[in-house]
Amino acid sequence: MKRLLSLALIASSPDLLFAQVISSVSFTELGRFHHPVQAIPAGFSASTIHSRIDRLDRGYLFMACTVQGLITLDIGDPAQPTPVDTIPVTALGGLQVNDLEQYGDLLVLALGGFEGSAESTGAATIDVSDPENAVVRDLWTDPINFPNGCATAKLHNGHLYLGAMESGLVVLDASDPDVLQFSSAFQPDPSWPGIAGYPPNARGIEIVGDILYLAYDAGGLRVLDISDPQSITELGRYVNPSLPILTPPAYNKVLVRDGLARIAVDFCGLETVDVGDPADMQQTSWLNPWNCIGFSWFGSDGHTNEVMTAMSDSLLLVSGADTEVLAYDISAGGAPIPVGGVIQPNDTAATWSIDVHGDLLVGNFINNHGLPTQPYDSKYGGVVIYRWEADLVTGLPQGTAQPCLPRIAALPDGSGFELIRACAAEPTMLTVHDALGRCVVGPRSLRVGTGELRDRIELNDQAAGLFLIRFTDGARLETLRGVITR
Repeated sequence: MKRLLSLALIASSPDLLFAQVISSVSFTELGRFHHPVQAIPAGFSASTIHSRIDRLDRGYLFMACTVQGLITLDIGDPAQPTPVDTIPVTALGGLQVNDLEQYGDLLVLALGGFEGSAESTGAATIDVSDPENAVVRDLWTDPINFPNGCATAKLHNGHLYLGAMESGLVVLDASDPDVLQFSSAFQPDPSWPGIAGYPPNARGIEIVGDILYLAYDAGGLRVLDISDPQSITELGRYVNPSLPILTPPAYNKVLVRDGLARIAVDFCGLETVDVGDPADMQQTSWLNPWNCIGFSWFGSDGHTNEVMTAMSDSLLLVSGADTEVLAYDISAGGAPIPVGGVIQPNDTAATWSIDVHGDLLVGNFINNHGLPTQPYDSKYGGVVIYRWEADLVTGLPQGTAQPCLPRIAALPDGSGFELIRACAAEPTMLTVHDALGRCVVGPRSLRVGTGELRDRIELNDQAAGLFLIRFTDGARLETLRGVITR
């Protein structure tokens, strides 16, 4: 039986002063790369846990593939991604590749398995001046003092900051990428807030000036002063005051723009926090699309793990695991407004993270099929390359009367939506697009007239997922968003 969820209008606002806002974002799949499938367990393959589209625009994709090491794809033709280079874990001290960042011709790798593994914190610098012949410049690890894996690595002012999971923050002197040297370490208080059954893990790092924002998993959000990398201090800490009881505050990644932190909070969605005063951080919004509570981590339709921006920080893109990719308008600040995504729940494919550069977005898919105690069953390990496109509308002048805004409602038989308009004095054209931007209904004309008008939109022949209902009413373009899930 089909259920219809998350119905929302995405349109121009009369409170905006001729501002352009994002009406909708569509995604078109260009190509995909799937790691070879193993026989046992059936359907299992390697995963791509993070990636970076080459920031020098040479047509390559660098992938962090855990036990498979660092793999480079030629994506000059996105329809045919082709492996052209691999640095195996044997060349990286036997450590898995968990994350990576690119700084010109230099990649920095976060190495070592996640919690529960025997691998230690590690980092490597990689020369990619020739992307098809990447070279290891240096490797650092310290299994005695930092026995846990590394989740992320960020280079800032000659220092490499490592999210060393249970060990907290590790800082390396990377002023010479050929000679990585230990500089300092800082362990935020692991006993706070004390509401999860496992220790905090340093998962996500964002650096703005001399301030480091740490997504500390069960330890919430921490704000650290790194003006002196040898003497790091904590300026503030925050955890969602509205989390349901027995729900871990799984803060995975954080992104900060204009004094607002956008935080990926696992199966509890996306939180926005005002971090202008680190000693008194305040929540400004919390999007909780999967209604996290207690042990609903298992079987949840989505998990947020990565947050990135595009369009001069007006568009927020979020990985959603079984919901895959979510897109939000944040041009006005405050609460993100949903404007699209690749939303295909229960399709045995789940994104761990995303990368966006130019008009390309890469979904990084993990394969956890056959592993116990997982929140979802994903059989696709690799990447999917999309081209994304945003439709813009212009806000009305301040003080202008609000036009008749449409809405949608679920049809009682679950076969689609009903478009409801308070008035339609001009000819109106309707199209419906799926999550990949394909037109699945229309173009077709809608009725005109006065009073309430209702038009039935049949989607019974479509698979579950996100649908964008677009129609023009004179000079206006409106987009409404609906999700069908089974």
